[in-house]
Amino acid sequence: MKILFKMALLVIVIIFIFTCGFYINFDAKSAEKIFEDRYSVSVLDNKGSIIGVHLNKNEQWHLKSSEKIPEKLRIAVTVFEDKNFYSHSGIDFFAVTRAFYNNFKDGRRTGASTITMQAAKMLEPKKRTYLNKYLEMIQALKLERYFTKDEILRMYLNNAPYGGNVVGYKTASYMYFQKSPQELTWGEASLLAVLPNSPGLMSIDRNREKLIEKRNNLLKKLYEKKYISEKQFSISIKEPVPEKKYAFKSIAHHLVRRLINENQEEKIIKSTINSELQEEVEEIVEDYSEFLKLQGIKNAAVLIINNKNYEAEVYIGSQNFYDFENNGQVDGITALRSTGSLLKPFLYAKIIDDGKAAPQSKIPDVPLYFSNFTPQNADKKYRGMVEMQDALIKSLNIPFVHLLKEYGEERFFYFLKEILGFNDSDPSKYGLSLILGTKEFSMENMGKLYAGLANYGKFRNIKYIKESQKENTENFITEGASYLTLEAMKKLERPGMERLYKEKNPVSWKTGTSNGRRDGWAAGVTPEYTVIVWTGNFTGEGNPNLTGVYSAGNLMFDILKILPRKEREFRKPYSLKKIKIDAETGYRLKYDVPWEEIYYPEDAVPLRVSPYYKKIYINKKGEEIDSRDSSFQERREKIILNYPTEVINYFVKENLDVSNIFNRKFLEKSLKFIYPSNNLKIIIPKDFDGEKSIIVKIANLKNQELYWYINKEYIGKDFDGEKKFNLKKGKYEIKVVSSEGETAKVNFEITDK
Repeated sequence: MKILFKMALLVIVIIFIFTCGFYINFDAKSAEKIFEDRYSVSVLDNKGSIIGVHLNKNEQWHLKSSEKIPEKLRIAVTVFEDKNFYSHSGIDFFAVTRAFYNNFKDGRRTGASTITMQAAKMLEPKKRTYLNKYLEMIQALKLERYFTKDEILRMYLNNAPYGGNVVGYKTASYMYFQKSPQELTWGEASLLAVLPNSPGLMSIDRNREKLIEKRNNLLKKLYEKKYISEKQFSISIKEPVPEKKYAFKSIAHHLVRRLINENQEEKIIKSTINSELQEEVEEIVEDYSEFLKLQGIKNAAVLIINNKNYEAEVYIGSQNFYDFENNGQVDGITALRSTGSLLKPFLYAKIIDDGKAAPQSKIPDVPLYFSNFTPQNADKKYRGMVEMQDALIKSLNIPFVHLLKEYGEERFFYFLKEILGFNDSDPSKYGLSLILGTKEFSMENMGKLYAGLANYGKFRNIKYIKESQKENTENFITEGASYLTLEAMKKLERPGMERLYKEKNPVSWKTGTSNGRRDGWAAGVTPEYTVIVWTGNFTGEGNPNLTGVYSAGNLMFDILKILPRKEREFRKPYSLKKIKIDAETGYRLKYDVPWEEIYYPEDAVPLRVSPYYKKIYINKKGEEIDSRDSSFQERREKIILNYPTEVINYFVKENLDVSNIFNRKFLEKSLKFIYPSNNLKIIIPKDFDGEKSIIVKIANLKNQELYWYINKEYIGKDFDGEKKFNLKKGKYEIKVVSSEGETAKVNFEITDK
């Protein structure tokens, strides 16, 4: 009998060697591509743990693992399936011959497949026939030629069936034991070793006794072969078998979906998400959203960026991904929305870098008129002249429209475009209203801007994938201007009584509320983190309860409280140097007037001198004179404040002391048109009915009675310096004559183009 067995073995080996030569040159590397196409896509957090998995095209949970096979599982599988795995060439000829002999001798079917042959069978599944078994043997030799033993073992375990739609050892480890394969016990590793042997006959759901028996038999063999101790054996056989499949951990749903859609060739995507922080913030947002819903505000989104590496650690696209009733699957991070006042800090910084103003410089906060645009502060109040830093702290609209006009709306538009790379190339669509949020941006855009500000003007794209290529940062704002902006933003008052929090954990932050109260924003930065919060309704309807300060600001501070904090303050850059400014208007000192010192970036354009001081000549009586005066040779120089007419007009209307702003001679011409300006073209929007309502504003510094004329036709008299006209297309002249005979006139045109 032994002789017959040996002869059969010899014949099988000779025939196999002779015939397989015809097929052996096939490139078995194609196996990698075949298996790759079958895997589910999994997204990991920044530490390598799963945060989301999608079913593969066969509706299976089938994870790919690239890690080293855990030692316990490697030993258990090779002992159970193929004890000679590391010594044979892919085929165990003794086992094949024994199986062949038993089949012919007494019809008893016995297995002879090595792990390599089983991997080959998984590669191209076929019916169980002698011919197909032979082809598997050839394919096994090909695999052994191109792959190492550990690579083949991983290939087998990555594609082994574990019952139902569970495929692969990593999948089974998470779905049965809720842990990574590296954490498996000897009992769990043994269960995963025996389960693929007959997944159709036994599973955690049926024939559990048979499954436990097989596992325990393997554990006994491991004990007998001294892989485990007696104590390990006794503990392992008492381990319970899981009674159900568990779902994969699923967080950051919007980002998981986005990364899978954007990286369709990848099967394992390692994201930048901090799982612990993501889950904690998701809970905060979901709870806070219940409060918002009581006010009719149905949606919220949060983006948190690590300022040290520009990585997004929290990505919450909506209040709840599964809130289908309120459009929870919309990704609020990428949606374009009006940003309200969120761009003001960046204009503030650019104004400093351009030398047009310092934080202490005063700018007008009085009614302004620009063609079809009449900006107003949110509180409908005016303050005359305000320091630029106060305008940012109070988020005043009129001063920032004035600053944008100073800086240039086109320049600011292209500054934003260079950083954010949006497609829009027409700044004229927005004009001066750009600074108030008429151009829509995404939370992602705002995250990039504020993270760049927190990094002292160094801007870089936000990273969502951990191993993505490092980008170069670009400086668009100086370190000094960034720091001065962040310092001003720290002074914003937080809603409620939070002085203690403000002092112990200072935050530089800004809010924004869009026109019509459709969007409430809050952006906060610390040295470590940038937090962007949006609240509103994805459907776009406004809500009177919606504000950036309360709706979004409170949520932002709830989140900031839980963020780790190592650095309290932003570092003051060495590039800040002290300069002298005049104490009254806050610009570079030029005249002999009271002064003070401030910090200013040395690499910015030098701060300009005050546009509000004027040198005049006076006589012995202190009256202003010019070269036509007979006493001009005895003149003396005097420096006086010379605020714009619209500012003086505001002071006069408010009954404020203006004696230090202009002298008596100024009152000789106390009438001046503020709006419209001379030769202005006012456009009627095409959807209007051909008539334009305009407000004509005039400075009436001596509060004289005024006689009004339009196109030389008398229309009435009053003391008011503001009048409303409903005018059709055409050219107009408005003339005003005061009771003292002073006149002022302006020419303008109303057109539809």
